[in-house]
Amino acid sequence: MSDSVKTRFAPSPTGHLHVGGARTALYNFLFARAEGGTFLLRIEDTDRARSEDRFTDAILENLQWLGIRWDEGPYHQSERMERYREAAERLLEEGKAYQDEDPERGTAVRLRMPDGQIVLDDLIHGRVEFDASLAPDFVILKSDGFPTYNFACVVDDAEMGITHVIRGDDHLSNTPSQLAAYEALRLEPPAFAHIPMILGPDGQRLSKRHGATSVEEYRKRGYVPEALVNFIALLGWSPGDDREIMTLEEMCESFRISRVNRDPSRFDTEKLRWMGGQYIREMPVERLVEDIKTYFADRGEDLSERSAAWLEKFAEAYRIRMKTLEELYEASRYLFEDSLEYDPKAVKKVLGKDGAIDRLRRAREMLAAREEWRSGELEEDFRGFCEREGVGLGKVAQPVRVAVTGSTASPPIFDTLELVGRERALARIDEALSKFGKTAADG
Repeated sequence: MSDSVKTRFAPSPTGHLHVGGARTALYNFLFARAEGGTFLLRIEDTDRARSEDRFTDAILENLQWLGIRWDEGPYHQSERMERYREAAERLLEEGKAYQDEDPERGTAVRLRMPDGQIVLDDLIHGRVEFDASLAPDFVILKSDGFPTYNFACVVDDAEMGITHVIRGDDHLSNTPSQLAAYEALRLEPPAFAHIPMILGPDGQRLSKRHGATSVEEYRKRGYVPEALVNFIALLGWSPGDDREIMTLEEMCESFRISRVNRDPSRFDTEKLRWMGGQYIREMPVERLVEDIKTYFADRGEDLSERSAAWLEKFAEAYRIRMKTLEELYEASRYLFEDSLEYDPKAVKKVLGKDGAIDRLRRAREMLAAREEWRSGELEEDFRGFCEREGVGLGKVAQPVRVAVTGSTASPPIFDTLELVGRERALARIDEALSKFGKTAADG
């Protein structure tokens, strides 16, 4: 194909961008890029009762966040009303449409459906035949003068030069009406490709009962955009080899509509989480720091006063074990909150063991002697201390960890201590000794 290829994504701003809609946008974008064509964005906002500017803004923002960039638009159907009225009037004049009087709803305009078969050569489903005689004449202009979806998209796609319409196969049932409108207007229809549905783990259509369904929700849960867009791309398409981790550029090069499956795909949250971890681990630390700062700011945690060195240390310490920025945020609360909440199980399991409080007290003395509070020097101190005490590192590290973080889980204790800071770490050990020293010794 050539640069004559032109695709579009045409969302209705009646809600947030669903992952199914994001996949439709992505496939149109990838196909246009793979064929050296153009990708257009159109906002189908003729549903006056449900369309909201805030949803339009959110859709545009989330598409950009995913890395899906449009070459033309966004066009708004609400600004093209005259074009639909002109097309409808032409059909009325030619007898291909008629006015339908309704005492309650007013006068609408209906298109006369043709007799016989309507044939669609779908790029994914192959030849599909529809019996037009079974389809009722459909409304193209409502009584309020606004066009219906099936009419407006035909006028727009033709005038905007759309060559390929890639959309969900739930729209397959709309296609006969649209093909009839193309024929009545004497317009060449685009090629159609109806992509399969996305199902939940139970095999039912993906919906809120399965959890998050919008890009906005996954963004709030701390998934990095590269992971989400990579995961969505593989919901019904594969590059033809064993690759699962791909950049958007690599997907643009590899995408072929012939490799889109006919069968529905299942949304596997665990695979998305795995993919999220892969991207967080491999991401340049400078970029990860920026993502962390943005995500934390959205959660009300301002990291702008933290030094670049601290932020990089923080990102490196947590990136290995985290799959989302939300997990990182939740796991690191001890670094940002003044009062520490101790996990009772951690206190009992670690500080309640024989000798743990005494070792914690002596470790506190060892740490207080250290002025250069960096992980490398702290590690040397810990290992020397363990050698003198004749115990393994865990016997010392875990009591210190529980005292400083309130739990048994954190990055390596040396990194954790550096991130907490000298004065704060020593104060927390003192607090733990005061709170649990006697109880643990008695217990």
